Amino acid sequence: MRRLVSFALCASLSCTAVAAENMVLVLDASGSMWGQVSGKTKVEIARATVADVLARWKPENTLGLVAYGHRRKGDCSDIETLIEPAVVDTATFQATVDGLGAKGMTPLSAAVKHAAGVLRSSERKATVILVSDGEETCNLDPCAVGAELEKNGVDFTAHVIGFDVGNPLHQAQLRCLAENTGGRYFNARNAVELGAALDGAVTASTEPPPPPASATVAAAGALTITEAVEVRWSGPADRGDYVTFAPVGSKDGAYLDYALVGTKESPGPSGVVTLRAPAAAGPTELRYVSPIRKASVLARVVLEVADAQASIEAPDTATAGSTVRITARGPAGNGHWIGFAPKGSPITAYRDYRRPTGPVSAFELAAPAEPGEYELRYVLNEYDRIIAVRPVTVVASATRVSGPATVMAGDTVSITANGPEGGTHWIGFAPAGSNAGTYRDYVRPQGATTQATLMAPVEAGDYELRYVLNESEKVVASQPVRVTPAVASLEAPSSMATNAPVSVRFKGPRHARHWIGFVRRGTLEYRDYAAVPAEGDAVELRAPEEAGDYDLVFVIDNDAIVRTPVSVR
Repeated sequence: MRRLVSFALCASLSCTAVAAENMVLVLDASGSMWGQVSGKTKVEIARATVADVLARWKPENTLGLVAYGHRRKGDCSDIETLIEPAVVDTATFQATVDGLGAKGMTPLSAAVKHAAGVLRSSERKATVILVSDGEETCNLDPCAVGAELEKNGVDFTAHVIGFDVGNPLHQAQLRCLAENTGGRYFNARNAVELGAALDGAVTASTEPPPPPASATVAAAGALTITEAVEVRWSGPADRGDYVTFAPVGSKDGAYLDYALVGTKESPGPSGVVTLRAPAAAGPTELRYVSPIRKASVLARVVLEVADAQASIEAPDTATAGSTVRITARGPAGNGHWIGFAPKGSPITAYRDYRRPTGPVSAFELAAPAEPGEYELRYVLNEYDRIIAVRPVTVVASATRVSGPATVMAGDTVSITANGPEGGTHWIGFAPAGSNAGTYRDYVRPQGATTQATLMAPVEAGDYELRYVLNESEKVVASQPVRVTPAVASLEAPSSMATNAPVSVRFKGPRHARHWIGFVRRGTLEYRDYAAVPAEGDAVELRAPEEAGDYDLVFVIDNDAIVRTPVSVR
């Protein structure tokens, strides 16, 4: 689940005349801001979008800045007013935005309340423009917050922009927040659309609505679920206008797939865009939408969407963690997936999955790690609709893992394991009692039987050798192992000539990651060194080229467990 990526502009609203506006920008600096859209982080996109807004800011409108999630991780109270509403100093404002970190939670609803409190002190009507990429993470309901503020007479409107929001449940929450305060919902999938949506939201907040306009839309050919179709349009082509499919009878702000018009790729006042038909068969509306106009839907036409057939071929039974061969037939598309989910679970549930590559897709999936009743599902547009289901019973696998009961820290350990093969399973060390995702050194299974070597943990204590399915879903076999402290020794002349060959005898844990070598006295600034060999009891080194005091060291995990002082003449 993704956190919210959001910011809000707060402004007094006048629909009849342009007046000085009192505004506050509430910027999300939560950890989700490091997520990427079209190869750029949301941090970068937000900074550039704010810069674009500031470049066109009207000097008579004051602006303040609030941020949240910018100082501490895991703290839902991390909300701060950074700049009080005032005449905008563009350089200072942008520098403050650029200097924000992205660290913490997403207290979206609390931030909206905070912004309302800041604006209430001005005793002027205000508008909040909120941009979000997903889910409130601080246990408040944005929809309920909008209703509460409206009920309490807080005099502001929330226009909400969904930025890269894929989950329809999260979209519904954001749309509800806008509608409960008399605002509008916009959507943005990338930087261009975010800029267009912000322009529309700012215009709706600060300018009288444009006069009514006319538009037309028409599909070029019959519609089949999720298939691409060309749509011819004409209209005002203002920045932010779009063409979309929407359920028949839905509110004017509803949308399914959509495309902006009036762009470089589709210049106004007419053009052609490509949309994907809805995932559900039956009637649908094709609409031309202008978010900044009072009557936002300028054209609509009802069309019929034909259904498509889909099927999944797979075994009736699979062993937990085993590789299952699957053949799926149905609509192709980057938003669809075929995968495992618990029987009867919500449409959003899944385990391993693949995207269909064409009308017929053949591939392998890892069966779930937990035995039980599952379904292979063919899901359209992430979770719009399940179009095909194949029941599969997952049974327990016969697995085991064995190795020595006691090992020295950092030593090489031989292990044997039996279990399902798969690129997502692993066999390795983990602290005793830790969760299934914890590990130290590990190997992937090499068939039904795996014989391999591992490096024992470098810290002494109680551990387990584990066989783990699907990265961290379940530990299906384990053996306790006691790791004892590493013990090592080095034998070499205490004095030697510069650059002279030196044979160093040693005892200690063996692994290619460990090394023995010369370092400056009291440091790990190495000169010559050699990896600890798997066999033998000596390594050959060459003394440093500069005379001085040195140490011979035995190093494990960047820690010298033995230091022997030597003098180089």
